[in-house]
Amino acid sequence: MKMNIKRKEILAAVILGILIILPVFYIKMQNESRYTGNTLLLSKSKESAQRSTSVTETQQKLISETIEGEIERGAFELVVNKLEALTEDMEGYVKSLQMTYQNQAWSGFMICKVPSSNVTSFTFGARAIVDDNGTVTYINISVEYLEESQQGQENASSTINFNLIEDKPESKVELGASLGPILSILATSLWWIAQGVIIGLPLCLASLGIMLLVSRGLVPLWKNALKKQK
Repeated sequence: MKMNIKRKEILAAVILGILIILPVFYIKMQNESRYTGNTLLLSKSKESAQRSTSVTETQQKLISETIEGEIERGAFELVVNKLEALTEDMEGYVKSLQMTYQNQAWSGFMICKVPSSNVTSFTFGARAIVDDNGTVTYINISVEYLEESQQGQENASSTINFNLIEDKPESKVELGASLGPILSILATSLWWIAQGVIIGLPLCLASLGIMLLVSRGLVPLWKNALKKQK
């Protein structure tokens, strides 16, 4: 027995499937947005607590830091000058500075001494300077708690080591690197298409079954029941 399905029934089934999918998708996006917002709020709260704790404890400990970064070409001298100025503003001094020029790029190692009471502000300031002219790639912080007899001798002076290098000139653009963004977009598109086929097709078929049941089953039965009553 062959069943002819009308275009109106197919269209109604598709519309019904879309109306079912949209609320589910909206609820899922809202939940993900709330989770992301709560995570960011929690991380900011933790960061604020860590900063306040660091400020209250710096007078009782020595901090040793290592900050590494990649600097844009031509910005190495500017970054070094800004770090020196920041060190002076934080009542510290530059203990040593070593710079090397090789393969058309500058690299260097700088050691700064800063009072532990100012080391937190100095760290965030130094990171901002490097990020404005490149990228901070590594930060390591070690803490040594001082006894009361050591605090006067050490004068609570912390050490910050900078290891900076300029980006080297690009010789060749690799094919894989150039195709990376395109492949990422293509993979995301294919994933959404697969999700649409896996979820949308069965849902449309189920909706079509519902429409056929209503239009060819329930509606004729309802009409016949009304005729019999008359």
